[in-house]
Amino acid sequence: MRKSLLALSLVLLSSQGFAKEVSNEEILRKLQQLEQKVSQLEEENKKLRSLLRKSGYTVTPRKRTEKLQVDGRVLFRFSQSEDLDEGEKTIYGDPGNGFIIRKARVKFHGKLNDNTGYMIHIRADRGSNVELWDAYIDYKFDSIPLSLRMGQFKVPLSMSYLKSGTTLWFPERPVAVNKIAPVWRDVGIAATYAPLKSLKFTASILNGEGWSSNDKIYNRDKKYLYTFAVDTVPVNNEDFRWRVRAGYETGYDRYSKLVYKAYGASVVKRDLFDVETRLDIKPLGLAFEGGYLYDNPTDAKDSSGNPVNLGNAKGFYIQGDYEVPAVRNLHLVGRYSWLDPNDDVDDSNDVDYTSLGFYYLINSWQAAIRSAYVWANERHGEEKANNLFVTEFQLLF
Repeated sequence: MRKSLLALSLVLLSSQGFAKEVSNEEILRKLQQLEQKVSQLEEENKKLRSLLRKSGYTVTPRKRTEKLQVDGRVLFRFSQSEDLDEGEKTIYGDPGNGFIIRKARVKFHGKLNDNTGYMIHIRADRGSNVELWDAYIDYKFDSIPLSLRMGQFKVPLSMSYLKSGTTLWFPERPVAVNKIAPVWRDVGIAATYAPLKSLKFTASILNGEGWSSNDKIYNRDKKYLYTFAVDTVPVNNEDFRWRVRAGYETGYDRYSKLVYKAYGASVVKRDLFDVETRLDIKPLGLAFEGGYLYDNPTDAKDSSGNPVNLGNAKGFYIQGDYEVPAVRNLHLVGRYSWLDPNDDVDDSNDVDYTSLGFYYLINSWQAAIRSAYVWANERHGEEKANNLFVTEFQLLF
């Protein structure tokens, strides 16, 4: 706008030269005065918009910003365990040794306008039937830093679980997270408030039934699951980035893969505390992640409604990532994860896994290879020959 005004002024002043002669000094003085007035008007306009926005009397115009986008993921995996009988699964849940299409997924997503977005995500993992994995609407408010998510989505608690599976260092998440944290989808609503760029709070209310296969989309017991989390980045500079996420989950959970199923409980009231963190040491190409999870389940019942006595569940993990300077895009990784899903008993479910491996980015994460060897240790009972070697190729499209 400023350039247009100045250009118009030059034309007018030039045209005036035919009527009477104007000196160069006069033209320069008039241009400087005009530029000062334009700057004042722009500053006043900026202040006025800010005041109106704070007062809630203005609404940002809603416009169509994105068309439908379609992308997806194919993950091809080879697994080999030490000793598996026919029909047995590996510690990662794969149905036996050999090759498998671990993940086959397609996403349909986009924005209706600057405030409203959507996602529909379907999958056919491990050769299963096509299933609805995500289906939600996002809405972002104009006047306050608040957003809502409504539909079926990841339970917003664990930092490790909320990290996209496309950028994992290992083929699977830590066993402590996989067994204790709610690593599944559920149906409900979540609100995220971000007063600062480095700080956000998230709360959700969910059915507590898990994702919508068969009749699980309905809240059969009329009880709910609640989560609360704070996510912050207290340090972020050229050398270090430190992130911390702490969360709490309470309410009734009856997801079909609940860890307490192994002890006869089909539904429990959870009191889960989850603290996870990540530290990046940028000059050295190092990154560390770790977390501690503790759950005190109460009011546990079996499928017939009879009470079940359960101890506390607890676990932790620590893992590291080192980018090899001599080989671009090659990362060496290591992890230790410890789990006790019921501290009232000592059994074969008390495990610790030690993993070593690497991942190589062929084209960033769009095309990548991951490989790891896992030493699986049962701390009580008979030791199983279930150590696992995994290599997988990921393609995003």
